[in-house]
Amino acid sequence: MFRYGKRVLMVFAAICIGMMAAACDEKDPKKESNSKGNTTTTAASKDETFGLNETAVFSDLKIAAIEIKASGGSEYNKPGSGNVFVGVKFTIENISNQDQIISSILLFDAYADDVKSDLSIAASMEFNSKTLDGTVAPGKKLIGYYTMEVPTTTKMIELNVKSDWLSNAKAKFVLDMPK
Repeated sequence: MFRYGKRVLMVFAAICIGMMAAACDEKDPKKESNSKGNTTTTAASKDETFGLNETAVFSDLKIAAIEIKASGGSEYNKPGSGNVFVGVKFTIENISNQDQIISSILLFDAYADDVKSDLSIAASMEFNSKTLDGTVAPGKKLIGYYTMEVPTTTKMIELNVKSDWLSNAKAKFVLDMPK
């Protein structure tokens, strides 16, 4: 009996490893540009960055940063001393035939002048915005903010966005801080 259990366990492990390898095999995103009504998609180089209103096209998702704004807070919700709230608004479009699960915690890594910056719930409340979390049906979009609290001296925000939490492929959005 133990002999068969060992075989079943090995088959299960092989299937799991195969599924993880398939998920991690996604290619780097392509860059979509729209000039004079014509949309073209070109292969993005491994080190290419995306800016505002540029779209990263993965096999299942199109992701674009469409706005960045900063706030010093409000009467009851203020960032820490020497900090400011920052929100980057994204549009995420499901271009696959299946529901896609989006998680701001699992898919986004943020940096303020090359220093890791985590998602801030306080900043999200300040922008009174939807988060980038939820299930997106085929052909539908999710629009919301990735929010953080960063030093007022920050000059650049970098957001690395993956299309799937198991994927190695990511789009690097590099944005100047709003003035």
